[in-house]
Amino acid sequence: MQETKAYLDVLPQDILDRYQVMETGSAAKILQAVCGDEFDDIISVMRSFVLTSRLLLTPGGNRGPIPVTIDGMLDELGWIEARVDIEKKTYFFSGHSASISAEDEPAKYEENLISRTYQRGYSIDNVKGRLAADVEWNPKDGNLDRDFSAYRAWFDEGIIVAAILITRLHESTKELTRSIWQHYLTEHPEHAQDKQPVDLSTTTTANYEKAVHRIVRGDLGTCPILVFGIGERAWDGEPWDGKIMQWDKNLQKLSPVDYIPKKQNYSYTTFNLSD
Repeated sequence: MQETKAYLDVLPQDILDRYQVMETGSAAKILQAVCGDEFDDIISVMRSFVLTSRLLLTPGGNRGPIPVTIDGMLDELGWIEARVDIEKKTYFFSGHSASISAEDEPAKYEENLISRTYQRGYSIDNVKGRLAADVEWNPKDGNLDRDFSAYRAWFDEGIIVAAILITRLHESTKELTRSIWQHYLTEHPEHAQDKQPVDLSTTTTANYEKAVHRIVRGDLGTCPILVFGIGERAWDGEPWDGKIMQWDKNLQKLSPVDYIPKKQNYSYTTFNLSD
């Protein structure tokens, strides 16, 4: 699938300055024209979101504080999680039956029904109007396949006009997390033997680069998509204070708590030496 650059004429400059963006099918212009209010929601959320050291160093994978934060912003704007299931029926009419149709009276032609399939779809985290959006921060690689299959199916059925994916820039976030941790150790050398709270170096999780690869090879078919990559440009530049973000059930929001470090794991091999 060919990349397009319509977003350069549509997205505000402050958004372009803070995120790496990729699109196909002139997604930004389509969304501006067809889903103006929903597209404004996305711009508002991306403008309000701030990548902090606390967010970066909070363990939790794809259901960590970053997806929770962005999904929460969209939820406040009326976005919902949704799923589309598709049922298909096949009727067989023999002979001269050009005028026969089961469209209006399917029960009348039950004997002509030769197959019926029910396909359970995947849920999309954020849906509003004719726009679908997911936040994939650091999930298993297969999450992208699930998302793209859902986008493609919804688009083919005419339910959405485009999709949005918000994810992390692999190299940028990996190096930023390491840098923040190393700076913390220079200020707190007593934690030199502690394990870095979050390691984003794994190659088995989804990220912006993997998403772009799948999109370009055509995994979404003709469904237009707009992708936002979050990296160092979205970081507020503040050092880590040793706190992580945790969901407070009573307050129903993320709150900072002290991080309890895990010690490095060492393995030893014992050799029995004999003459």
